[in-house]
Amino acid sequence: MHLTLHLTNKCNLTCKYCSVALGAERMSQDVAYAAVKFAMQFNRPTGLLFYGGEPLLERTLIYDIVAHTKAIKEATGHIFHYKMTTNGVLLDEDFLKFAADINLAIGFSHDGPAQDDCRVFPNGDGSAALLESKIPLLLKYQPYAIGMSVMDLSTVDKAAATVKFLYKCGFRYITINVNYDASWTKSSLAILEGEYKKMAEMYLQWTREEEKFYLSPFDQKILSHLKGEKYNSDRRMMAQNQLSVAPDGKLYSSSRYIDNPAFAIGDVFNGLDAEKQRFLIEKGATPPAPCQECAILTRCNYAYDNFKRDEVDMADVAADISSVSCAHEQMLTPIADYVAETLYSENNALFIHKHYNDMYPVMSLVEDRSHLQGANNRFCQK
Repeated sequence: MHLTLHLTNKCNLTCKYCSVALGAERMSQDVAYAAVKFAMQFNRPTGLLFYGGEPLLERTLIYDIVAHTKAIKEATGHIFHYKMTTNGVLLDEDFLKFAADINLAIGFSHDGPAQDDCRVFPNGDGSAALLESKIPLLLKYQPYAIGMSVMDLSTVDKAAATVKFLYKCGFRYITINVNYDASWTKSSLAILEGEYKKMAEMYLQWTREEEKFYLSPFDQKILSHLKGEKYNSDRRMMAQNQLSVAPDGKLYSSSRYIDNPAFAIGDVFNGLDAEKQRFLIEKGATPPAPCQECAILTRCNYAYDNFKRDEVDMADVAADISSVSCAHEQMLTPIADYVAETLYSENNALFIHKHYNDMYPVMSLVEDRSHLQGANNRFCQK
């Protein structure tokens, strides 16, 4: 079982697109330890994702949780894995040494040239200058750290530049999330399509140059083609094994719906409400009627497990997919397919190895570690 621990609702940034209800809530040690105990009952390795708000505002709690799980591992042999998503403001060498010691994987949120447009301090100042030195420090300790960005309506014209920025800084795992809560229009979606096409050319160039990387919108869509019907069934299974824990200990089926009573499925002290969880799983397994005949149904990231967020009565919870997320999938899929078809037709060895060889992740890791020995720190190339 994997748990997303929402350690706090506080944050040291006030990102303009943030959907978290910022407040004073924080997770107590009692709740955190109860969450660990809850996860262990499933008798398989436990993954803990430290999340917020900004989780590094609760650094002491992170240390306490890790010490607690280390003691459990020594006593029982139970295995724990750790991850964290951070805005990077409080990252420092001490924490990165701690993270390296316990193999805590870090996702680093940064919007590249759009950073100061959206990711600002409460006084309105941008955060880019402060974070400039954090990126090479992070990649010194974690060459496989994930660079994470958000495509917002206000900065969509900088989306491709953001990917290029993260790549030049040294990130080789890059994820992009669309702010679907924004008021997207046909014209703004057309800009987004243009940005995806620029990313497609980057993907082609970097692959032809034999650079190894992961770019979420494209590699995810290529995977959806290769897996077919199994793609979304695997995604749903993963979601069932990644529950979210609110600061008060309530369990939710997803971080998207945290604090919405309709999606609360128990708490860490009393366990799961199996009937409620089963209800949500069954709802998510049936796409909305308009999606049933869609040509990319099996490849869509939103036709399954997408619910109305404003309902509080379980009887009224219904599957729903927004016109924006639908338009996004219809737009992205053929662009990703163009990339895949081009590289496949070229018989590109790296592309084929990456997507058709099940041993690629292991072989790539071994190769990369040999190259990284003695490597210099990476710095952003402006």
